[in-house]
Amino acid sequence: MCRPATPRQRATTHERRDRTETRARRRFVRDLHDVPPYRVYEVRLDGRRAVLKVDDHPRGHAADEGRVHEYVATHTSAPVPDVLAVGADHYLTAWDDALATTPATTDSRWARVAGDWLATLHADTAGEFGGFGRPRDDGDALAVDAHDEWIDAARERIASHREFLERVGHADVADAVDRFLECHPGVLDGAGEPVLCHGDVHPEHLAGSDGGRASAIDFEHALVAPAEYDYWRTAMPYLEAPDDVDDTVSRAFRDGYEAVRPLPDGLGRRKPIYRVVNLVAFLESLYLQRPVGPAERERRGAVMRKLVLETLEELRAAVG
Repeated sequence: MCRPATPRQRATTHERRDRTETRARRRFVRDLHDVPPYRVYEVRLDGRRAVLKVDDHPRGHAADEGRVHEYVATHTSAPVPDVLAVGADHYLTAWDDALATTPATTDSRWARVAGDWLATLHADTAGEFGGFGRPRDDGDALAVDAHDEWIDAARERIASHREFLERVGHADVADAVDRFLECHPGVLDGAGEPVLCHGDVHPEHLAGSDGGRASAIDFEHALVAPAEYDYWRTAMPYLEAPDDVDDTVSRAFRDGYEAVRPLPDGLGRRKPIYRVVNLVAFLESLYLQRPVGPAERERRGAVMRKLVLETLEELRAAVG
């Protein structure tokens, strides 16, 4: 469970704005994003531009995401748009021109700013949570059903993805990762204390200006976990995997991060474990969000499951 609010925190959303009145005063302008499990709209609230994110699938959890976003806005110095309201199936934020107009470019300048923003989030939330786990809406605040051990929270995360993957024929991939973690409970020892992790930092979710200011959105994949979980959630898929992103970008990301706080010892040693844990999540996103057609989706799914199984074989050989 989160610690009580401190004097530096601003008033919570329910104290600032009644949700029912907010709904009555907003006007839809246009669709911004329609990717399961959400729809995102530009709206007008009292004449001001705002963004509304709404559940559009049973896997959606906009209220949980809204509470995380609100927590970041009110408890940390990591810049995000202000949260205006959180409802049972939606949340509403102020408009941010930087996020709307900045090109989605993964270069060294962006990477350094992203590393700085992510490390600031982690530094500001270190020591604020009593364990590891998924953050959720608790009616008018953020709560975490915490585990004492990170590996237990990681296995819970895998189990959540398995529920969906069973429908698309890939539950066995989640099962294989879970069995490895169950049989090797010490593989994540030394990962570090729990911090609030964004879970999906990339140029469409974090924009930085030339002056170095960054602002972030989309806490859909947030988790209270060790900082290295968040580090690899960004570095592996967005900085290391693409052919058109060179090594200088990864170095800039790490430099930006370590300018704020250090990364833990053993970061590289545990990297393959995060590869398989994250690939299970990415496999769900592939089939839930459907960014490509059926044939390409199946091809990518086969590549992901093969990489998971091959990495697990390497890990078993390494740990004995």
